[in-house]
Amino acid sequence: MFNRPDDPYCQFAQTGWKSNCAATATAEHKKLPPAPGPLPGPTKPVPGYKPRYDVVIVGSGPVGCTYAREFVKAGYDVAMFDIGEIDSGKQIGSHKKNTVEYQKNIDQFVHVIQGQLMPVSVPVNNLVVDTLAPSSWQASSHFVRNGANPEQDPFRNLGGQSVTRVVGGMATHWTCATPRFHEEERPKLIKDNDAADACEWNRLYTIAEGFMKTRVDQFNQSVRHNLVLNTLRTHYKKERAFQQIPLAATRRNASFVEWSSAHTVFDLENRPHEHAPKERFNLFPAVACERLILSEDNAEIKGLVINDLIAQKRYCIKATVYIITAGAIATPQILANSGFGQLGRPSPEHRPKLLPYLGCFLTEQTLTFCQTVMKAELIANVKADMTIVGSPGDAEYNVSFTPGDPNNEHPDWWNRKVQDHMTKHPEDPLPIPFGDPEPQVTTLFNGTHPWHTQIHRDAFSYGAVQQSIDSRLVVDWRFFGRTEPVEENKLWFSDKITDAYNMPQPTFDFRFPQGRTTEEADRMMTDMCTMSAHVGGFLPGSEPQFMKPGLVLHLGGTHRMGFNEEKDKCCVDTDSRVFKVKNLFLGGCGNIGTGYGSNPTLTAMALAIKSCEYITQHFRPTPFEHVSN
Repeated sequence: MFNRPDDPYCQFAQTGWKSNCAATATAEHKKLPPAPGPLPGPTKPVPGYKPRYDVVIVGSGPVGCTYAREFVKAGYDVAMFDIGEIDSGKQIGSHKKNTVEYQKNIDQFVHVIQGQLMPVSVPVNNLVVDTLAPSSWQASSHFVRNGANPEQDPFRNLGGQSVTRVVGGMATHWTCATPRFHEEERPKLIKDNDAADACEWNRLYTIAEGFMKTRVDQFNQSVRHNLVLNTLRTHYKKERAFQQIPLAATRRNASFVEWSSAHTVFDLENRPHEHAPKERFNLFPAVACERLILSEDNAEIKGLVINDLIAQKRYCIKATVYIITAGAIATPQILANSGFGQLGRPSPEHRPKLLPYLGCFLTEQTLTFCQTVMKAELIANVKADMTIVGSPGDAEYNVSFTPGDPNNEHPDWWNRKVQDHMTKHPEDPLPIPFGDPEPQVTTLFNGTHPWHTQIHRDAFSYGAVQQSIDSRLVVDWRFFGRTEPVEENKLWFSDKITDAYNMPQPTFDFRFPQGRTTEEADRMMTDMCTMSAHVGGFLPGSEPQFMKPGLVLHLGGTHRMGFNEEKDKCCVDTDSRVFKVKNLFLGGCGNIGTGYGSNPTLTAMALAIKSCEYITQHFRPTPFEHVSN
């Protein structure tokens, strides 16, 4: 341990004491009685809570909603539980950026994201507060303080890693970037046949893109987008391919984009209702799923223990099929609390019987970031086709261009926008229209440059622009590198410390592997610095930097997929079914066991679609029965 041997917690950690949840996870589970009545539901009345369903889904993000969409459509009776509450307005699980205010001022959305991200593992701060009153109590050492994790080595932490506990998950505030994985990033679905594997991925990606409304043309008529895009294409010519970032979004008009979310995949309204009289679905927010109940032979799940966080009551829910899509941290946490893997610091001498590789091969992307302010020559080029008479404020001031002139540098739509802005706003020294959409440019992950790029303006938990800089001039540069999966990088769960929801505390044991990962990270940083210099100078305070590990929030590999549990050291098969357990399936980025630089949501959805196809072939829905109110 990183603690000193003379530290009281280090001594305590060596004892055999276990937290209550850890003791329960390793003991024989008692059967809990069925729930006597309805659990809390959305604002509309819940049309009946039942102790048994065809399918139970844990987690309401895009992957959970992919499962829900397919099963509800196929006639299954589905219940979805989420630890978070509904806080996204009338459209349950929708994107919070779908408001006029945030689309007019994207930097204000930074505060929304910051308020939604809950840190996962925070090392204890050993700083002594020596200015307390002499009469105040102060620990001479530490155990647990303010939710900190005394078992977390700060040198092996993913300090930026956070979770979002709301209905809809992180898709309520994500960037909506949904690129397909390059062949070097994709896990294999078909063995020993690359052509068939590529064909299968193409089929699944096409379906997932339809669910998410992914397109590459929403910013075609943005001045800033095309200014950055054309600048990079001019400098790199045929050396690199630049395009719009594949985005899950629908442009409603010139100034408003409807960003996709879990709600886009599946609307999360309880069913049956008047528009879906024969569909069956119930969403139960603010319900924590604590553990699964295994059969005596460990071959089947017999029940799911849930905790109604409002009523503070626990129940046992039964289903034919159980699907856990609670994220790359909460999914293995539920499993570890159910007797899979192991609780406590991993030890090579004590190999778990169930899912021995749970939490191993943890990956998180490297991230470089900077912001630039566009060059004066680029801004001047915006109005290159304008004929300007007089000066702003003068009576003779006039701005015009010749439509259709083959000598124009820019298309007519561009020139009309610029002319209109300069005419209506002579007080503005910038020719870029106020409502002009932001740039959304990328050069995708490829074999020679194995990193994903986002050259854009968007809100993150970092990177807000000072008010003294006009945000129309600012371009964000985020480059995402892959991390080689190694068994030594682990996510494990304490047998002594619990989190705020009384579940085993997650702890990271992670370092970026030396070799390919670090070499590519250095090349990626050089690439970002060189490329961004073609567009502008660095914004003070946002010079090129590596960001805190975990801040990407693209964690993967914690319950990774493979063909053979032992040979591939994995947890689920290519249909996302847990090895040796016939009715338990896992979804999400934790299934992706490869090193990847691209945004993983679309790939996780594609894997969920394949999983749905397997489940519908092997498990039948119960008949629909009309229940009169």
